[in-house]
Amino acid sequence: MIPLNIDLPNTHQLVQLSPDLYWGRLPLPFRLDHINLYVIDTPDGWVIIDAGIYGEQTRNYWKALLDGFLSEKPINKIIITHHHVDHIGFASELAQMTGAECYSSAAEKEHAQFLFDLSAIDFSELLASHYTRYGLPEAEIALGRNDSDRYRRYVPELPEFKEFSATDIIKGCNSHWQCRIDRGHSSGQISLINKKDSLFLPTDFLLPRISPNISADIRNTDKDVLGDYLNYLHEMSAISPEIKIFPGHDWPFINGNKRANTLINHHNHRLELLLAEAKLKPISASDGIDILFKRRFESHELFFASGEARAHLTHLMCQQKVSKKTEIRNHIEVDVFTA
Repeated sequence: MIPLNIDLPNTHQLVQLSPDLYWGRLPLPFRLDHINLYVIDTPDGWVIIDAGIYGEQTRNYWKALLDGFLSEKPINKIIITHHHVDHIGFASELAQMTGAECYSSAAEKEHAQFLFDLSAIDFSELLASHYTRYGLPEAEIALGRNDSDRYRRYVPELPEFKEFSATDIIKGCNSHWQCRIDRGHSSGQISLINKKDSLFLPTDFLLPRISPNISADIRNTDKDVLGDYLNYLHEMSAISPEIKIFPGHDWPFINGNKRANTLINHHNHRLELLLAEAKLKPISASDGIDILFKRRFESHELFFASGEARAHLTHLMCQQKVSKKTEIRNHIEVDVFTA
């Protein structure tokens, strides 16, 4: 995708995208080193879309905006699109700083609460048990067991959320933003569409440069999250190429329909690679990492790579192209998939 001719936001500044819509960019401490944040101007005050990750950089970012440009109006509400740490981590403190209430979808509230409520021991054992069933080597299982604060270190507190659903709208000063709820990259992510002006905030579901991570649901690894995401992409492949898309990462673009088709082809290719191997021998999610990525990962990215491999194998299983069984490997029960 080719970026639209719009300047990137500078540190602690917003770029105006339309009469009611503003764009900010906040650093992240990961390989994906930023998140896009949006603010909608409404008659009742600013509506903030996503809060960023917890940390001092995020705190300084919001202090600068709240003392500067955003000081012109009150903060009307904070909408958290989904439960991932880079979107929800600073929500509670931002709510305290502004006095605004936080909103999210029912599915995202539930998923965030599940992860937040796990003790360090429970989280590490849950992750280690999945890694074991995935067939990961002992050293990588240990990485999972030692990653006990994976969620809580970036989400130290959750706010009291009010529910935002697909029937809700945001009335801007000159615009209408309709909510939609989508599944795949997360449980029930909030996206916002301004049909009149052909503007779309798909958050992380439609990105111009990278494929959103589609990981097995840690609560139920047999849930077909990739099937949900492919359904979403097929719908997006029919949208107008003229719609301006403002994503959760990277830069604004058009031709979202072409991008959706590219992502469909990307995942279908991955499915073909796994299916071809499963016709030769039983494969585990760990085997899937080697097939899809051709390398191994450290703790942070291992979570995403293993989850992505498992999600693709689960989709093949739900399509009845492979079957799952248990195989003993190194005296450990491992889920394997055969065609």
